[in-house]
Amino acid sequence: MIFLKKLFHRPVGSKKKGSITVWLTLSFLVFLGLYLICLQSVQKQSAKRRAEQAVENGMFSLFSEYEPHLLDKWDLFYIDTSFQGGTEKREELCSHLWKFIQENITNVRGKPLDGLNLQGVNFEDLVRATDGDGAVFYHQAIEVMKEKWGQDLVEDWLLGPEQREELLTQAEEMQRDYEESRRVVMDYDDEDDELSGEVSSWSSFLDGFFFKMAVPSGSILSEKTINTVNIPTVRPLSEGAGAAQGNEDALIQKQWFIGYACEYLTQASDHLAEGREDGYLDYQMEYLFAGQPSDQRNLELTILSLLALREGANYTFLMTHSNYKEQAEFLALVIAGLTGDDSLIQAVKHLILIGWAYVESIAEVRQLLGGYELAVVKGEDQWQVPLSAVLRFLGNPGSYDAQTAEQSGLDYEDYLRMLLTVVPAKTLAMRSLDVIEGELRMMEGCEQIHLDHCVERMTVQVWMDGIYLERTYGYE
Repeated sequence: MIFLKKLFHRPVGSKKKGSITVWLTLSFLVFLGLYLICLQSVQKQSAKRRAEQAVENGMFSLFSEYEPHLLDKWDLFYIDTSFQGGTEKREELCSHLWKFIQENITNVRGKPLDGLNLQGVNFEDLVRATDGDGAVFYHQAIEVMKEKWGQDLVEDWLLGPEQREELLTQAEEMQRDYEESRRVVMDYDDEDDELSGEVSSWSSFLDGFFFKMAVPSGSILSEKTINTVNIPTVRPLSEGAGAAQGNEDALIQKQWFIGYACEYLTQASDHLAEGREDGYLDYQMEYLFAGQPSDQRNLELTILSLLALREGANYTFLMTHSNYKEQAEFLALVIAGLTGDDSLIQAVKHLILIGWAYVESIAEVRQLLGGYELAVVKGEDQWQVPLSAVLRFLGNPGSYDAQTAEQSGLDYEDYLRMLLTVVPAKTLAMRSLDVIEGELRMMEGCEQIHLDHCVERMTVQVWMDGIYLERTYGYE
């Protein structure tokens, strides 16, 4: 005690009176109230931030449950909301998200953090692969190819708004011309009902004959067929919130998608030499073009279109080279010269040129299917079937399966790209979904998957104590 008295000048046991004014008391109460309000606001904001983080982590976890087979084989990100069960299960989807969010708002002992209690979870606006007639899948496939080749920024830099508009206009004109030509053909077929049966039979016979002529020797033709009742193109689909994003028929966008199809789908040239026992259709690219339920019919229609395409180019070649025209004219004189009718002779000459061009086209298509390329601009040294060998070719078309002078230019896939360019984008997308779903459902554990249950994007609604959150998440 003596030590303490020396240390402090003021006696230890002495008392002093204190006082506080009413104003200071009221001021203190006001500041204390403000402090408590700020503290409560900070607690609410902290709880809200934790809730937002929990929802985001939960959605990341949910989207990590993507369908692995779609990613492994086609590089597509989708969640199967049926969980391989064939029927969409919204309740199970909600329960998965509930579990993921709950793990982010409770501690290791299961007690809530920041007083957060999860009260409800719901999903809205599911964007499905089949929405917009396949537009959702169409655009994801395009993005896959852009990322694979790193061309997205280059395309945006090279193509300004004017160039994009011009390409879109060109694509629309090409599509209108294609549809008009199909309409004319259909109208022509319907003109004479009495002869339609005979004409159809004769046409089918010729188509089958030329199809067999154009297939390389030793080819193993697929006999696979599909049941079209339950494919996405035909069956009623679950509707989602996805819609077309525009410019699907723009030429450059369509070429990106066709590139995706060439990368991930099979074509006839892949399997003619050796057949494929398992799997869906073998000639999948040909199915995109023709849309028929059998491999052989799809290949037949594709080959006939290629023959028509090459025949026009070969006929133009013959007409622009005088020595070839002279050979045809000489043969026409031998056949019809005795009639003395010049118009008949000219008609026979053109028939000879057309037939000659078609035979050359058959040889070229056989070579394309065998893996050869055709020159973009044909020269005289690249013409393969002489007029004197036309009949011999019809008896032994395999003699021209190999090119005597190997050409460089366009291969079978390049010609497929040309044919697919005139097919509407929506048709390409939906037929691609037919093929992908068919292949997918042949995999173990995926027998019940429907692509209209596969979701790319969704909006989640979450309720907690005093907090409501609505967020949209998807694969980018």
